[in-house]
Amino acid sequence: MKKKIGLWDLVFMNVSALFGIRWIAKSTATSFGLGLGAIPAWVVFTFIFFVPAALICAELAATYKSDGGLYEWVKEAYGEKWGFMVSWLNWTAKIFWYSSFLAFFTINMSYTIGKPELASNKMFVLIVSLVLFWVLSFISTRGMGFAKVFTSVGALGSTVPAVLLIVMGFVSVFVFKNEPASTYTVSTLMPKLNMDSLCAISGVMFGLAGAETTANFVTEMDNAEKNFPKAILIAAALVSGLYVVGSVAVTMILPTDQITASEGILVALSTVASTLGIGPWFIKIVAFGISVSVLGAIILYIASPIKMLFGSVRKGIFPQKLTKVNDANIPVNAVIFQAVLVSITLLATNLLPSVDTIYNVLVTMTALTALFPYVILFASYIKLRKTRLNEVRPYQISKNNSKAISIAYMVLTITIAGIVLSAAPVMSTFKENLIYETQMIGGGVLVIVIGLMIWNNFVKRTGFKEGCEEIKKIS
Repeated sequence: MKKKIGLWDLVFMNVSALFGIRWIAKSTATSFGLGLGAIPAWVVFTFIFFVPAALICAELAATYKSDGGLYEWVKEAYGEKWGFMVSWLNWTAKIFWYSSFLAFFTINMSYTIGKPELASNKMFVLIVSLVLFWVLSFISTRGMGFAKVFTSVGALGSTVPAVLLIVMGFVSVFVFKNEPASTYTVSTLMPKLNMDSLCAISGVMFGLAGAETTANFVTEMDNAEKNFPKAILIAAALVSGLYVVGSVAVTMILPTDQITASEGILVALSTVASTLGIGPWFIKIVAFGISVSVLGAIILYIASPIKMLFGSVRKGIFPQKLTKVNDANIPVNAVIFQAVLVSITLLATNLLPSVDTIYNVLVTMTALTALFPYVILFASYIKLRKTRLNEVRPYQISKNNSKAISIAYMVLTITIAGIVLSAAPVMSTFKENLIYETQMIGGGVLVIVIGLMIWNNFVKRTGFKEGCEEIKKIS
């Protein structure tokens, strides 16, 4: 008999999937961030975005049992076209995710080798990112066994440095009585309503995204109706707590105007280590640990979203050359195509003025595109709740249909607002804003249009109609 997933198993799975130390610096930086306002923002968005999103995904997973996840849920509501689109958007979001993570890896490696000044060198970051991604893409085509070594160790790559940051920051202030770099009052904790802080909201939401990752396990839990929401709430408290206390710790060590999204965590740890008399070896070890976790994540996710996209959607949508797999069941040509797209993204963002700006743009673009699938997901949930009143739902966020739909409308509205706000102009000059907006808005629209064109071309070539299994033979 298959072993059931326990309450704490699911709690730790959610924490592992949701928490990322880089979001602490991203959210608290005055530039492209909320400053001290990030502290209450993490709490608020945990409970108005992550919790309802996770419970909605849990209900869908329990009701429509399939490995297809997002694709299957959306297909149930809107058919295969939008099932394909949500899979397409989920994959394309990874293109920007890879790019931002590559930049983050390169920055950490510069600290590991004792050359932190290289973290600000655009050409160094670009060259290392390009070479690394092509090498990792080649490795991924040989199978995922190699990645497991890194992901097993890398699971601690975010949480351990975060705990060290928190402990060392509080020891510095409360044990050694060093003056904190920030003052915490109701006034200073209120997010400032400017373009930077509004844009940062999408980053906070993306830092809490990923509820669909563990939702499928709702069917493998004992007493899921009670234990799943309990696990979600515990995980929400832990993740929110790490983000909130981590944000307090980093702002006790550095003032928000000295925190950068790309290097903030390492600079804060270096600063507090120096204050406590710990040598430079410490930051090299921490940076290396973060680098290993990033490396494992990149290797693991290079091939898996491609396999998900090409494995879930109807055959014939993509050319056979892209879907053909090797002995390791990896679509090699699709991996190469993905590497080309990531290279173009890295080269395009290199036009921006600094590494920190490049990193910020990539992170924000990731947040923007990653939120698109949630819009389709929540709209699908609302439609299914409205049109399938007699559906058997083993788990429900509420037995009251109107209440469940109202919760979904709330989180749908918040998600749309996050997408709109993420495209706010935040650069200092008109030229920089023009490049930024072209990449943000133009990139998002282009991704959607390309997805629709791929689907429409498939329909034209095959004569496919929703609800009709037979299609014309592709010539």
